[in-house]
Amino acid sequence: MLGHGTYEILRWVVAVVLPALSILLISLNDIWQWNAPVNEIALTLDALGLFLGSVFGLSKVVNDKKAKKTKK
Repeated sequence: MLGHGTYEILRWVVAVVLPALSILLISLNDIWQWNAPVNEIALTLDALGLFLGSVFGLSKVVNDKKAKKTKK
């Protein structure tokens, strides 16, 4: 199991960094006309963020239920 600090850092990366990086890449590609597969990279980041966000969310629900049962 992840420590609380590690979990919070990963949650922040998934919730903030991945979506922001995706938008940054798309914006810079439009500005600078890069010859790179930026849209594919951005979509991959978005898909990864959605997947990890779902896994983290489900894990939180399960852990909260376990914690609630142990407090009773």
